[in-house]
Amino acid sequence: MTSDTPFYPPHVTPATRPLRFPFNLIKLVGDNLALIPAQAYEEHVVLAPGRPRMAFFTGPEALKTLLQNRRQEFPKGWLQNASLEPLMGRPMLSSEGDEWRWQRGVAAPLFSHDELMQYGPIMSAAADATVAQWRAAVPGTVHYINRDMLRAAFRVISNTMLVGGAEDVLLEIEKGHADYYRGANWWVLYSLLRLPQWLPRPGGRSMRAQVRRVREVVARIVAGRGGGDGKDSDLLGRMRLAVDPETGRRMSQELLGDNIISFLVAGYDTTAFSLSWTLYLISQSPEWEERILEEVRTVAGSGPVTGAHFRSLVVTQQVYNEALRLFPTAPIIIRDIVRDEEIDGARILAGTIGLIPIYAVHRHRRYWSDPDRFDPGRFSAANPIKPTRYQFLPFGAGPRICIGAAFATIEATIMLATFIRAAHFEVTPEFHPQPVARIFLFPKHELPMRVRLRA
Repeated sequence: MTSDTPFYPPHVTPATRPLRFPFNLIKLVGDNLALIPAQAYEEHVVLAPGRPRMAFFTGPEALKTLLQNRRQEFPKGWLQNASLEPLMGRPMLSSEGDEWRWQRGVAAPLFSHDELMQYGPIMSAAADATVAQWRAAVPGTVHYINRDMLRAAFRVISNTMLVGGAEDVLLEIEKGHADYYRGANWWVLYSLLRLPQWLPRPGGRSMRAQVRRVREVVARIVAGRGGGDGKDSDLLGRMRLAVDPETGRRMSQELLGDNIISFLVAGYDTTAFSLSWTLYLISQSPEWEERILEEVRTVAGSGPVTGAHFRSLVVTQQVYNEALRLFPTAPIIIRDIVRDEEIDGARILAGTIGLIPIYAVHRHRRYWSDPDRFDPGRFSAANPIKPTRYQFLPFGAGPRICIGAAFATIEATIMLATFIRAAHFEVTPEFHPQPVARIFLFPKHELPMRVRLRA
């Protein structure tokens, strides 16, 4: 592949029209992205007839209405919460109103700019540890990059959210990580049909076993945290001591566990998936690999890449943003339509499931030129056409934007810079990764790559 050859990574082929029952539910089981009709990539609002009734919102005005201007009228989708509840329970991620505000207020200081800059050495050390593992392997070894990225990202999230790390949690998560996601869409389907979850379903036993393992080990961590242990500066400590200013209550042990799981699992999964996709894209784009390599050597030399280098790693961030555009890790978010509405000129009936398909927003034909092409130049400061706030939203938008957005961006930038300076990545010739969405967006199969260390 020459540097001037346009690269079009694998993408989902949408249905030609909104799917009807039962085809919509059949597609849902395999891949959430298969629900998105072709019209959602071209129009602002697309209605899909029941059952269940769905509306796809991809226009900037519709998104601004749902996520910002009238956000309190459109609560987080019950279906999305139901898909997260088996593992995460009812954390801040799923809460609303005052319950959400006080929990977010507790966590917010941990994600301030000053705090984030202190995490740089942890992020750099996690990346260096991954490189060291590659160096210890036989040259030319094929590595499953998705697994390596999960471990690297978990080192970061556990050592910042929990003082001393949470290696026990990682071991339990790894036991059934893939099985959990294989069964997740069946859980969503049962929730959608209002079927009891104890009914047999494909992957149900493995999914329940994974939930039990993770929740038990996190419960032990929470129960073992007491006063005077010197660990109350981390997220768990702050949440344990936090008091609701309105009611004076503290979080229960169960709610503490729910929030820790949501930060550990969502916080490391999303970063790991985005890093995996970015390394794949770089492996197919020698021009951008060379530009990143030159930038990192200029900015950081041969020393550790840290938070102090973040703002200067401009090209690295452009490539990462383009990876998030093409493969947003949270590809669909949901809002409930609780009463009859008119949104961006479309009449939406109460009870409609409001889908915001970030994947389609990021590839919308009206707002992106040649949208399926990998082109990090879209995010260059020199590009006269800048994406607006509601055209590029990998972390959501409005007050409920992902609290860890800046954290994840700094982490990914430091790691990518470290990885590209250290190694060249090659996808095995016969492998073509296919995106699939089951809660998050990840390669349908594992991502095997040869890691060739630089001298």
